[in-house]
Amino acid sequence: MLYKNLLLAVAAFSTAGALSAQCNELFISEYVEGTGNNKAIEIYNPGNQPVDLTQYRLTRWQNGTSTWQNNYSDTLSGTLQPNGVLVCILDRRNPNGTGVDTPAAAALQAKANLFLSADYNRNFSMSFNGDDAVSLDKRSGNAWVPVDIFGKIGERPSNAWTDSFPYNMGIGLWLSANKTLIRKSNVTGGVRTNPTHFNAKAQYLVFGANTFDSLGSHICDCNKFAASSASLPAVEWAVFPNPSSNGNLTVMAESDGIISLFDLSGRHMHPVIRLRANGQWTIETTGLSKGAYILQIQLKDGRRASSRVSID
Repeated sequence: MLYKNLLLAVAAFSTAGALSAQCNELFISEYVEGTGNNKAIEIYNPGNQPVDLTQYRLTRWQNGTSTWQNNYSDTLSGTLQPNGVLVCILDRRNPNGTGVDTPAAAALQAKANLFLSADYNRNFSMSFNGDDAVSLDKRSGNAWVPVDIFGKIGERPSNAWTDSFPYNMGIGLWLSANKTLIRKSNVTGGVRTNPTHFNAKAQYLVFGANTFDSLGSHICDCNKFAASSASLPAVEWAVFPNPSSNGNLTVMAESDGIISLFDLSGRHMHPVIRLRANGQWTIETTGLSKGAYILQIQLKDGRRASSRVSID
């Protein structure tokens, strides 16, 4: 079988634990607040039916306001398929743009499904900068109600929400400015009630500024197979050289997926990397301390495996 002689870690899919009663409403799966105009919101459909996006909008609650303003919302468009994502990008595509119209990075533009807030003088939903709450709202009759909230509506943190309580006082590491935040796979629905405190790390994995490679798909427990673990094939993948002493780790896998590198305390040491189908990827380990790490793979069908690796 594929890579059989190189196989270092095999893990079967587990269905232990019941899924949340949610998995039935769109939610924010990724938040990108990068340098300049590198802003993105990824929206995920955890359900089993296509969703009409014209019934949804993105709203930016600027500088702690709790009063809705028309030019701070953008209605979405199109249809979002089950287990699919919509990547919304701040529309700054003009290569000659200057100041507030400086173009977003080409790598980010390439990820877009929908460009929003094209005119800075008229539309502001995507111009968040770390101290603005963002909500995904759904039409309900003549009203709009939040189905997911990032941050806390009505609160303006000092520059950004952080990793130290109180999260809005500017103490500790900024999490909502110059960061990419990916919703954890065990989150199966949005935050529908404005939180008392917004602790980003409770539901999001945190990565450095201008991390765009994770946009375009989302791994969620809602997408688990109903079949028993015995009926699903194990993950086949390989990691070499192990130990690594040449500054690189090569990963080969049977299908498309996501790989992450953690230290033994569970801290992410490398941005999420998307694997090519039936291909391989090289992870640069230069600069990492010598010692043991955990390499984890999660395929798009939900199967996971992990392996202990060493860097000499």
